[in-house]
Amino acid sequence: MARHTVHESEIEYVKLTGRDHKMIVGPGKAMEARNMAFGVADFPPHAHAPAHDHAQAEEIIYVTSGYGEIYFDGVPEPVKAGTVACVPEGVEHSINNQSDETMTIVYVFSPPVAQGSYERK
Repeated sequence: MARHTVHESEIEYVKLTGRDHKMIVGPGKAMEARNMAFGVADFPPHAHAPAHDHAQAEEIIYVTSGYGEIYFDGVPEPVKAGTVACVPEGVEHSINNQSDETMTIVYVFSPPVAQGSYERK
């Protein structure tokens, strides 16, 4: 029988530039899903994750702590705990934590993307 719940503490972080990332739901993840991916990411104080895009996926971002900006095609928009952002396919975006605390976000991709596959080398 498939497991339908998991606690975030059971998942290890993957270090990506400017953030620590836990993809919890998705293809081949702790919680298997074919059509979406879900996870959390922590951005250290004053970190700015590099710009990237998801050519064939939409992303929803929900800020749970901290504050800063999300850049969309180079244009910053302020965010804080409780802010929801929707990133269309192909839109370049980055997150800038302007706070003295860790900024934490939760995210959903549809269709799912491979964790870190969008990082620019």
